[in-house]
Amino acid sequence: MIFFAVQWAAFNDVFMIKNVEINGVQYFDDSSLASYKNDIKGNHIMFFDLKSYKDQIESVAYVKDCKISRTFPETINIVIYEREPLAIINSTDLIMLDVDGICLPVEEYGTISLPILSNFKTNEELYPSGEKTKSSNVIKSINVIKYSKRNFNRLYEDISEFVFNDSNEYEIILKNGKTKILLGSNNILKKIDYLKAFDNALPADKDFNIYKYIDLRYKDQIVVRERRV
Repeated sequence: MIFFAVQWAAFNDVFMIKNVEINGVQYFDDSSLASYKNDIKGNHIMFFDLKSYKDQIESVAYVKDCKISRTFPETINIVIYEREPLAIINSTDLIMLDVDGICLPVEEYGTISLPILSNFKTNEELYPSGEKTKSSNVIKSINVIKYSKRNFNRLYEDISEFVFNDSNEYEIILKNGKTKILLGSNNILKKIDYLKAFDNALPADKDFNIYKYIDLRYKDQIVVRERRV
């Protein structure tokens, strides 16, 4: 009996969790996951309740999904699928919005540069933490910005502000602070396609920064005015 007890103890020690590997975190500060590592270590890998920890980790605001698996004899692997940050809006506090319009706390992400949504309503109730924004205009803007990121990333990377102006029309201000792209209020996604085609037609040594404005409010037209150097 003593022999078997020793063998059982040795068997259990081999299968105690000693390593917890977390992968997939690209945008956000993963320090909020550190406590899960400590909680998981020391448990028996065969009897460890993966489901309960999966549910807990998915309750973290910036986690969209996660997968937890065992690597015998002593390692737990956690793969995080993040919410993809897209833009920032200033309500009562700074709020980050992901590609689905979910409101997330800004302090949990790193030093990424994101477009700022300007001149939208900032009522706190429109931006419930961890939920989709209640603002239809913000949702429309998120869809436009997401489309730009997916289909014309060079434009997305150069957006400083996405503005809902006093005429209820949408504008983009580029990072140079001097170029404005006027999108109007309708068929915005098609206008992003027009912008991409226009960009492709420019000489290799030119880009949108040479313009004071690019106006797409007219049907089947792009009206531009160059900036004075």
